[in-house]
Order: sequence, then C-alpha cells, then structure tokens
Amino acid sequence: MPPPPRSCDCFVIVGQDGTTIFSKNSDRPCKEVHEVVRFNSEEHTDNSKVRCQYIEIPQVRKTFAVVLSRPAWLWGAEMGANEMGLCAGNEAVTTREASSCDDGGKRLLGMDIVRLVLERARGAREAVEVAAGLLEAYGQGGPCEEDGDWCYENSFLFADAEEAWVMETGGRSWWVAERVSKGRRRNISNGISIHRPDLLHSKLLETAKAEGWWDGAGDFDWKLVMLGGGRGGLVADDLEPDGREAAGKAWLEKMCKEEEGLRVDVPSTAKMLRDVKSGICMQGGFESVGSQISVLRAGGGRDVHWFTASPDPTTSGYKPFSFKGVREEEVDNDAARRLWLLHKELTSSGKKKVAKVLREKEETLLLSMGEGGASPELFDRCMQEEVEIVKEFTR
Repeated sequence: MPPPPRSCDCFVIVGQDGTTIFSKNSDRPCKEVHEVVRFNSEEHTDNSKVRCQYIEIPQVRKTFAVVLSRPAWLWGAEMGANEMGLCAGNEAVTTREASSCDDGGKRLLGMDIVRLVLERARGAREAVEVAAGLLEAYGQGGPCEEDGDWCYENSFLFADAEEAWVMETGGRSWWVAERVSKGRRRNISNGISIHRPDLLHSKLLETAKAEGWWDGAGDFDWKLVMLGGGRGGLVADDLEPDGREAAGKAWLEKMCKEEEGLRVDVPSTAKMLRDVKSGICMQGGFESVGSQISVLRAGGGRDVHWFTASPDPTTSGYKPFSFKGVREEEVDNDAARRLWLLHKELTSSGKKKVAKVLREKEETLLLSMGEGGASPELFDRCMQEEVEIVKEFTR
C-alpha cells in the first residue's frame, strides 16, 4: 500500500448571488520551488499534439488563457484559473485500486489534468466532462515529485460563479463527481469524501459488482466501496472526519454564518489558509508552498485571483490578478520563481518582519482595489514590490 497522502486542502463557497469563492493551499516538499505562471490563449492546427509531463496527447483547436500555480519542474499545475471564470485544484487520495495507478507506468498526472481542464473547459460542469474523458482515454499514473517515485490517485475541485463540482478518482481511470449547487459549501483534503455521486464512470457499477466490491443490493456508496469497507480499511479513511478536513469544514461554516467576525470574503478565507494549528497551513518538511483565493462573479470579466506566489501564507502576502486587459504578448514566467526563492533566504526573524509589512500591504490592496481593479500589470507590480521588501530583510 502506498504512503497516506500528506498534503493540500481545497475549499469552495458557492453563493446564492452568483459569486463563488474558491481557495486552496498547495502543500509540497519545502525545498520544491513553486511558481505562478501565465499562458495566453492560443489557436492550434489540426492533428497537433501537446506534451504533458510524461505523455503526448492530441491538442484541441483552441486553448484558453490560464494562470497556474505549480511546482517549477512540472508541466501541469496544482491549482489555477482560466479566462472563462473557471478554477481548478487537485488533491492526493488513496483507494483500494491504488496499485493499478502506482504500477510504474507513466500516464497523465492529476496536475496535468488540472492544466488541461483549465485550458479546455468553460465551466465547472464541462471541467468534469473534460477530466473524465482524459482519464478514460489515457489514465493516471507516474511520479508526482521531481526526484522520487511518489505516485497518487487524485480528487479535484472545479468551480465557476454558478456551481462547483468535486471529482474523485480511483485506480487508473475510475471516477465519480458530486455537484455543489448555489448556497452550498464544500472542502476536500486528502480523503475520499463522496458517498452518492451525481455522475460516475459508465462501467463503474458493473465492475464493482463483478470484482465483489459491492453487492448491488443497496445504494452505491463510492467512499465505502473504494475504501474497502471503512475503518480498518485504507489509511485514507482515517483522514476523515478528523484533522484538516474537519477544521476546513468548521471554517467554512463559521464564514457562512458570519461567526467570530468572519465573512464570506477574501480576508476571512486568507485567515483560514493561514491556520497553522489545524494543519491547513503546513510548515516544516512538507509546507504550504503556494496559495490561491479566487472570487468568481457571474457575468464574466470581474473575477479576481489572489496568489501568494511565495511559500508559507503566514509570511506571504496575497497579490491580485485578473485576466482583464491581458495582452497577447510574451509573459515573463520567471518573476514568481525569483520571488519564491528570495523568500526562502529569510531567517525566522526576517519572516516575522516581512509578514507584518506584507500583511499591511495586502490589507491596503483589499481596501483600495475597486471591483475589477485587478490586472496582470498590478500583479506583476505587486510581485516586484514584494521582491524589494523581502530583499531588505535578507541583507
């Protein structure tokens, strides 16, 4: 059996008013460089191919502009957004079929699927369709770390202004999905969480019966089936309802009920993502190396995506990005990497001083930025200003 998943939390609140807040911490090995990169929309010729991390697959005619937060060695992404108002993030999970994914074969990574979905789908429901098609055609599998053989199955959270979908996978290509409608909230950590899916692989039920995973007599319970019967089964089952998943659920509930001074907004979401005590914000050998908060609004063009583009949300400041005004020109995708590496030079004392300055800057941005005020240029300027701030405390 592979080691239990060690990382990541993803959250969504789908408002009744056509506003959704999506957020995620990317928890990875602390020395693995993380970066925020952008790619413009592009038209592709017939029969063209795209090289993912390990395999090449057919390209679509048009890919959307995307902003991605990812490990620097990777083609895909841990999380991100596209110009159409779609956000996506993935988590590592483990099921009874893990060995068929972790068999030494190199197929699509879950992080490949995050990027492919953002480049190809217009909304959360279409994201499920794209991801399902990719899983069924090519499967998942392959090393998910740069200098190791750690491999895992995946869960995903796809969100737009009107709805969100949780998608969970098992083995090479089994999948199910659950809709998160208006007025609902949802979080995923590293455990299988869907019981009765709204959508599923067309051959899953017959295979589950044939393999003896399910007797076919009652409702199909994905979590129960794929964890081999609950407690005493796979380690992944022990991650819920304790720990980060329970803490995340409590945070979302307090935000929606406006308890303890919290609201459904960026500052309250940032507080949640900086929660070190619960483990939502990881520190140590496995660390929250990147963080994202996205506010998605119905009608298009007013979405704002806040990224740290630097390690440890308790030290970093969130910086706003919008696709509004994006120019079709060469993008400097090395800027965020330079900022991330500079943060790593800070001492403990330097981190505390930087955190104070960056938190004040973040609050100023939140207060001063009007609706739709974010832009690629503002994001780049914020990163450069942060570089100069961090340099002052590394000397």
